Amino acid sequence: MFSYANGKFILTEELALPIKEDITGTIRGFRIFTACRTLPNGKVFRLEDHIDRLFNFAKTIYMELPHDKNELKEVIQETIVKNKEEGELLLEIIYSGGSANLSGVAPTGKAILYIMVLPLKMPPARWYEKGIKLAVYPYQRQWPEIKFLNYVGAVIAHQTVVKKYEADDALFISPHEKKIILEGTTFNFFIIKNGVIITHPADGKILPGITRKVALELACQRGIKTKEDYFSLDDLLEVEEAFITSSTRNIVPVVRVDDIVIGSGQPGEITNKLARFFKEYQANY
Repeated sequence: MFSYANGKFILTEELALPIKEDITGTIRGFRIFTACRTLPNGKVFRLEDHIDRLFNFAKTIYMELPHDKNELKEVIQETIVKNKEEGELLLEIIYSGGSANLSGVAPTGKAILYIMVLPLKMPPARWYEKGIKLAVYPYQRQWPEIKFLNYVGAVIAHQTVVKKYEADDALFISPHEKKIILEGTTFNFFIIKNGVIITHPADGKILPGITRKVALELACQRGIKTKEDYFSLDDLLEVEEAFITSSTRNIVPVVRVDDIVIGSGQPGEITNKLARFFKEYQANY
C-alpha cells in the first residue's frame, strides 16, 4: 500500500514523520487529522464533509495549510488510485505543524500533509449482532471539537476501566459536570428514550462526527425523532437503547455501560433499523 508524505508517495510501511523538520507537530502536538474510508466502489464516504471539517479545524487553531480544498481532494483521489487494487481503505489525513521558530514553539510556515493508507478493518460481526460493552472514564479532551493527535485519555481509559469491566471501549463523562456523558474514545454516543434518538449537542465539548451527522440526517428522513440534549450516566437506567457512531464502525449497538444494562440487554429495534438505513445509504452512495 502507498501513503502520501509531503509531496511524495511511499510505501505505508516506510511512512515516518521527521522530528527535526516537524518540531511543532512531533514535539509540540500541533497536528490535526481526519479518518475516512473508501467504499467498494472506490469513493470516499462523505469526503467533502471530512475536508470541510479539516479546514475548519485548521482555521480554529490558526494553522496555515499548503492546499486549498480542491487541491487536497486531488491529492486524496490520487492516493486512492495508487491503491486501487487494495480493496476498501482507511485514510488517515494528517496536517502536521512543520518547523518551529527560535522559540521552538511557533510554526514558521505551512503545515505538512501526510495521508496514511491502511486496509479498512471493520469490527467483528458480534458487535453488530450482540452489541458492545462500554466502561466509563471521567475525561474531556483538550479542544474537544477538533481531532488532534492526542489520545492519551483514550489510552489510559483502555489501560484502566476497560480492563476492569472487560469492556470493548470507553465512554467519557465530564470531569466537571455531574456525570454528563460526552462522547467515546473515538466515537459519538447516542441513547434512545421514549422512541427519541438523543445525543450530546455539538456545543464545543464533543467532536461533531461525520457519521454522527449522517445518522441524524437519516433518522430525520425516515421519520425517527431526534434531539441534541444533555444526559447523564444515571439517565442510562431509563433508556431503551444506545449506540455509537464512527467512520470505521458505522452504527454499533451498546448493551451495557459499566454495570448498567441498556434496555433489554440486546440491540434495540430503532438502532437496528437505523443501522440498516445507514447500510443501504452507503450501498447507494
